[in-house]
This record gives sequence, C-alpha cells and structure tokens, in this order.
Amino acid sequence: MAKRKRGILRRETITVDGKEIEVDTFDATLILGSGTELESIDELLRQDEAENLIRAALSEIEAIAKKYAGKKRESLYYYEAGKVLQFVDKQGFTDRRGLIWRRMGYDLRPDLFGGKRKNAEESKRYPETMYHLGKQLKRNVERANFDQWYEILKFKDIYKDKDLLEQILALCEQGLSSVQLRQRIKEIRASKSKDK
Repeated sequence: MAKRKRGILRRETITVDGKEIEVDTFDATLILGSGTELESIDELLRQDEAENLIRAALSEIEAIAKKYAGKKRESLYYYEAGKVLQFVDKQGFTDRRGLIWRRMGYDLRPDLFGGKRKNAEESKRYPETMYHLGKQLKRNVERANFDQWYEILKFKDIYKDKDLLEQILALCEQGLSSVQLRQRIKEIRASKSKDK
C-alpha cells in the first residue's frame, strides 16, 4: 500500500488567464470513490488546523520581534520565539515540523526567521534551531549568542548531556567564534567517546 503524503499548506505558482499568481495549496488529495475519502477529509481538516496554529504562532512571534526592533536580535529573541514554536509538540504536529518550518520561514514570514533563503529546505534551519533553543533553560540561553547556539544545536541532542553543555557554554563565555566553537565541540565529543 502506498504511503499517503502528509503535508500542510504551501505556496505554489499557477497561471490564470495568462497571469502567474501565487496561491496556498494543500498537499493532501481527495479522490472520490477511492475508499479513502474519510481519511483524506480528516487529513484536510488536520492541515487546516495546522495552518491556523501557524498563523497564530506567527502573530505571537511578530509581537516578540517588535520588542527587539532596532537592535540586533539576540539569543533571547530566538529563545522566546522558540517557546512559541513548541506548539508543534503540544498540538501533536511534531512529525510535521519540517513542513511547518518551511511554511513559516519560507512561504509566510521569512523576516522572522533570519530572512529569505534560496530554497525551502534551507528555510527550515532557523525555525528548527529556535524550536530547540526554546527547550533550554533561559539562564543558559543568555550565556551564548545566537550564532554559538546555532553551532551547538547542529549537534543532535547535545543539549541533553548537561555536563557537556556546561563545558560548551563555558567556552562560549570565553568569546569563541562559531567556527572555533564547532571545532572545540568536535574535540570534546571525540574525547568523551574515547573515555567510554
């Protein structure tokens, strides 16, 4: 049995009367007489729910961004926005994070997520980092700048090892650049795996 693609709204360009326009489209399909109409309708309703949650989250994040207007966005902006992005877990959309991040950071409001990206895949990085940053303790978030957190969170589940995270944050406080930090994280992890 073929796996049904699960998605949410996205932007697509269509041609109407010879003019190209952008429209929102669902990834779900409804094929009458296929025997899967109820499943398809449920999926469309779920996608509509996701779209409503996305728009509500974007409003909250926009209000957070206004608090940081006129100055360089700091880790606390990304942390507070990441707290809002936790709706994916609370509402059962964790498995659709990538699609939701794309919708938010590419289709709707790239300005809230580091700016417009060249492609949709790339646009997911900032929201994903913000999402993970929103799971951190606020006092830890303030110990590193966003570029440093961006590097830290590239390492899967690194923040779950409290001792390792403490070591890394101590390095951040010494003012390491993101490139230097990435190298030190690799060295520390290699050293830890040798000790096991």
